[in-house]
Amino acid sequence: GSTAEDYAVSEEPALSQPDSTSGTLRIVGAREHNLRDLTLSIPQRELVVVTGVSGSGKSTLAFDIIFAEGQRRFMESMSPYARQFVEQLPRPEVDRVEGIPPTVAIEQRVTRGSRKSTVATITEVAQYLRLLFARAGLQHHPDTGRPVAPLTLGQLRLLLARVLKSAPARRSTHLYLCAPLVRGRKGHHQPIAQWIASHGYDLMRIDGQLRPVSTFEKLDRYREHDIEVVIADLRAKGRKEPGRDPLAEALRLGKGACFLLTPRGEILSWFSTTRTDSETGESFPELDPKHFSHNSPRGWCPSCRGHGRIFPWMLEVDAAGEDDADEATRRLREFGLESSADVSEEGSPCPDCGGARLNRISRAVRLPLRAGASRSLPELLSETAAGLLHCLERLKLDARGRVVLRDILPPIRERLRFLDEVGLGYLTLDRPTDTLSGGEAQRIRLAAQLGTNLAGVLYVLDEPSIGLHARDNQKLIATLERLRDKGNSVLVVEHDDELMLRADHLIDLGPGAGLHGGRLLAEGPPAKVCASSASITGRLLRRGIAHPTRGSYRTPPPTEDRRQWLTLIGASARNLRGFDLSLPLGRLVVVIGPSGAGKSTLVHEIIGRGVDRARVEGLDRIRAATGRKGARPDPSIAFRELRGAAAFRSVVEVDQSPIGKTPRSTPATYLGIFDVIRTFFATLPEAKVHGYAAGRFSFNTAGGRCPTCEGAGRIRLEMAFMPETYLPCDDCGGLRYGAEIADIRWKGKNIGEVLQMSFEEAVGFFDFHATLSGVCRLMVDCGLGYLSLGQSSPTLSGGEAQRLKLVSELAAGLPGARDRARGTPVRNLYLLEEPTIGLHLSDCERLIGVLHALVEQGHTVIVIEHHLDVIAEADWIVELGPDGGPDGGQLLFSGPLGGLLKRRSSPTAPFLKRHLSRPRDPS
Repeated sequence: GSTAEDYAVSEEPALSQPDSTSGTLRIVGAREHNLRDLTLSIPQRELVVVTGVSGSGKSTLAFDIIFAEGQRRFMESMSPYARQFVEQLPRPEVDRVEGIPPTVAIEQRVTRGSRKSTVATITEVAQYLRLLFARAGLQHHPDTGRPVAPLTLGQLRLLLARVLKSAPARRSTHLYLCAPLVRGRKGHHQPIAQWIASHGYDLMRIDGQLRPVSTFEKLDRYREHDIEVVIADLRAKGRKEPGRDPLAEALRLGKGACFLLTPRGEILSWFSTTRTDSETGESFPELDPKHFSHNSPRGWCPSCRGHGRIFPWMLEVDAAGEDDADEATRRLREFGLESSADVSEEGSPCPDCGGARLNRISRAVRLPLRAGASRSLPELLSETAAGLLHCLERLKLDARGRVVLRDILPPIRERLRFLDEVGLGYLTLDRPTDTLSGGEAQRIRLAAQLGTNLAGVLYVLDEPSIGLHARDNQKLIATLERLRDKGNSVLVVEHDDELMLRADHLIDLGPGAGLHGGRLLAEGPPAKVCASSASITGRLLRRGIAHPTRGSYRTPPPTEDRRQWLTLIGASARNLRGFDLSLPLGRLVVVIGPSGAGKSTLVHEIIGRGVDRARVEGLDRIRAATGRKGARPDPSIAFRELRGAAAFRSVVEVDQSPIGKTPRSTPATYLGIFDVIRTFFATLPEAKVHGYAAGRFSFNTAGGRCPTCEGAGRIRLEMAFMPETYLPCDDCGGLRYGAEIADIRWKGKNIGEVLQMSFEEAVGFFDFHATLSGVCRLMVDCGLGYLSLGQSSPTLSGGEAQRLKLVSELAAGLPGARDRARGTPVRNLYLLEEPTIGLHLSDCERLIGVLHALVEQGHTVIVIEHHLDVIAEADWIVELGPDGGPDGGQLLFSGPLGGLLKRRSSPTAPFLKRHLSRPRDPS
């Protein structure tokens, strides 16, 4: 572990000037958002960390200035014609940006572009494996599992004769023998049509549609097309030419493959000299990488269309009736799935492919392994990175296959190795990306970038340490250093103290957040920032947080008093190993362990869901199979028994799911207090005189809002070849409301001016209202007092959005008017998942204070956390591990902090000991 003392104090000036040979990125006069005319130089080809209190302008500097300007310059290098098809990026509010290299941003956002996206597709491992299967895979019969064998022309003639005698063939008035000429190639393809006509053929098939060659028109050159030539109609009479063999001709033109087609477009049979089953006579098409893509109609399962799961929308039939249901819907009906009520909202496994995503032919292609084993593509993708590498190293290929493997194995190995190095070795490659946390998704994209071997690029990362155990954090830092050593510049927005101390260059912004931030406090090597009296970050790195902040830990209640314990027996969901666990009530409990160890499963899926069900049914004890008499069992509850649930009024969960991001969403609307404010303004005498109800004070409905900007407070200007621009509305001055509403005031402010107040101001303004002042006080306590009530949600940083959600859930647990009148204590169960995301060390101190305040009020707080300062505050610690995925799910420890520090087998204890024993400067 690095400390400030490991670095010599530099005597450089406040604005460092790195050696010109390494290059410098210089920013002059940055005024975007809350930046205060910021000027600084950032060394290139170094690991640079931008830090500062939450809301101080870190993301604005890294993403809205540096990354955005790099992207904008790239876009400007494109032609005006090309630029009209891409999003126009605005020029940041900055005087000058010099020396900016090509930029790549790796942000916190979860990649949700498609439900089909997986770990394998994001890292590009899937693309390499598709090529390997297309070139070296062995086709097997989907039903019998037998490998297909080459057949002679004579054998194929016998097979054709058998097909012509079949019932489907006899019912057809035409049977077209088709030879494939073009497979999945872009272009207008007029030359191929001219070739077909010049050789005397009358019909061709384009993208599944038969048409006369004489009517051919140029195709869309930007789309991929399939083209076949019709060699002969085997049902036509009087058209046979002496000495002509249509089958041999079709196989020659189709390079060993052809097929028999009915006028309805149904392929009766393929004929292949290399891919034919000798017993059934069934032939299969020549393999292409798209046959192994669940995003292509050639490869996907026709029932689920490559999703691997059936969702309700797949079973919705158009109002025109059953006959208009597409083929996939009809197939699902054959499996007994009639309506959207037959599947869950999260989706049910596809009954056709079993979740493999590919069709029956593609699933039956296998790679041979030593000792007679073999693997299909879905089987390989169900492995973790280590498991897949083990399989690829055991492949038994012919000479052609070995040549293919030689070229694609190194990039696959590189990407899989990086997955393990960034702490994601527990993920299977077929894991959908919409099930990943923000930190996991970001590190997957980081692993993909590391596998590209680029140099001279500026990588901009947003808190890559999110969700990482301290052990994996060491691997991440080493990975970033290796990215730098390849000749890249790495700019990281980060709060992790270990990463800050390992940086080449540290930039600290502040001193406060919002209007109080945006200034450069200190920059330079970590030791220089630590020595700076102006740096808030440096001061906290020097002295740290003294634990426990309360002065002592809360002792656990007597074990014999069952009323003071929440007891769980047989927790066995996902990878949890069926252990028993007891947690003390009215304490701060922290659940720790490596990524993927089962922490979220234990806290949310088992404890949260179990306590909530028991609370609804009015039970103190709940068993998975029984419950109260007459109550319907919940098969999703994966434990044998839960005791002690009666202690809680409600369960308040704060997870990592995103908040609303529409421009009209504001902190006041998200927290629910704007409804209270509107109702209050409607009770004012002047509002009653005019007959204004609460709805009149909404900026989203006509009547009260400004008619010019329609309640947005700004006007959007659209200009060709330039990004859209916003200007404050001239009529309302940005207040969102019309003149009639603006005249109604309380304490000298109208409702539009109230929305412009900060939460710090609002605490005193609403001191007469317990709910409003209580929620505003929570915002201040969580370090968000600088935000305005009406600030647009899209302008919030990731950390601000996470804490806003925390405040929303904390506010939901505040005692109501009836509870306050009766003096009834409210006992809630708070479940928080990594609340330190986006928090500076100083904000962590505030958060710890909020958590302790909840416990002091009698609540039980369970926190999933990797942050060592939060772990060091726990009254009770639960550690799962020892690793993630199938190697996790064991209960390693449950008890007070002192007991954990003595555990030699604990993955966390060594890092926690070092953190607590790090030399601190008390200044």
